[in-house]
Amino acid sequence: MNEQVEQMGTPPTASTLPEFGFWPGRHLERVFLITGASGGLGSAAAERLSREGAIIVGADVLAAELPPEAEGMFRVLDVTSPEQWKKLVDETLQKYGRIDGALFCHGVQGPEFPVEDVPLDGWQRTLDINLTGCFKGLQAVVPAMKSARYGRIAMLSSIAGREGNENMTAYSVAKAGLITLGKSVAKETAKYGITINSIAPSMFQTPLLKDLSPERNAALLSRVPMGRIGYPAEFAALASWLLSVEASYMTGQTLDLSGGRSVS
Repeated sequence: MNEQVEQMGTPPTASTLPEFGFWPGRHLERVFLITGASGGLGSAAAERLSREGAIIVGADVLAAELPPEAEGMFRVLDVTSPEQWKKLVDETLQKYGRIDGALFCHGVQGPEFPVEDVPLDGWQRTLDINLTGCFKGLQAVVPAMKSARYGRIAMLSSIAGREGNENMTAYSVAKAGLITLGKSVAKETAKYGITINSIAPSMFQTPLLKDLSPERNAALLSRVPMGRIGYPAEFAALASWLLSVEASYMTGQTLDLSGGRSVS
């Protein structure tokens, strides 16, 4: 991460979460499946949701642990594998009896080249993980939610899915597809009490920033009117609401979390 990004703003931390509307018991005994749970945004969401009473089923491509004192389990998951998705969902249902919500936070940055130089394998891998991985996740969790006639799903899109980022074609296309995936499935599932929404962040303090060049970081930051990156606690606060019972009359939407970039 470049020095300019690191010095922008004062990051909220777990200790400041009450200022973000932290509600003990908000998700008491709700069962939430979170992918990308060892990443910057996924782990922040897992920590907040567990502090609000949820049981966390964390999953990521590499083995990790849940936040300290969180109730639940962590499993390795390749989001491109339907068999692994099925195994995870079956185990969750067997152990906890239901899945109340799912938060898909997995993703990769993908190749950073002009379109004519984007390698086909890099293009395909980015779409397989960022877009098709969520499609397979929906196929896995929606049937149980339909049976329960209740569910909350939130997916990690990006402001790049709305606007496109120069030299990040694969990433932008995958995130744009995710927005439409959410809209389509929201129309199918609304009558079952299921809501599906997406979050479109701009720059956030996550390991993915390290995959971008300092020049790219500076260029992207210059487009954010607030003049700083976002912090995982801010993402977690929005995700908590989208997964809550209060978010009962919103579905198929994409919420910008971009420091004003989408209106600049």
